[in-house]
Amino acid sequence: MVLNRSQVKRPVLPQQIEPCEPLGGDVVVRGMSLSERMATDDLNIKAAAPLEGETDEEARARAGRLVVPRTLRVCVVDDEGAPVLTEQEWDALGATHQSLVFHLFFIALRLSGRDPEAIQKN
Repeated sequence: MVLNRSQVKRPVLPQQIEPCEPLGGDVVVRGMSLSERMATDDLNIKAAAPLEGETDEEARARAGRLVVPRTLRVCVVDDEGAPVLTEQEWDALGATHQSLVFHLFFIALRLSGRDPEAIQKN
């Protein structure tokens, strides 16, 4: 039986509420939409291209440092779905609250359909 549009279950991004004491309360951590994931993947690939005088290994390391704040900017939102911090602000928060930032990052990965354990090993 073919579905009628009125019978279709509307997709909703997975999300969960997490305490974020340094910001003063709870935040929503949600998975990325397909277009967000594709855009983020594209930015990560482009960032890994070596700059002048940089080795491939140095370029990958530099690009890798951008992944956490970039992901959190997209996936950690307020009660209206707006990003709570910029990439630079997530980077600054991570300087003093690294375990919290990585905790939120791994939740965002899981909710975006990625395996945080496999990423951690690399």
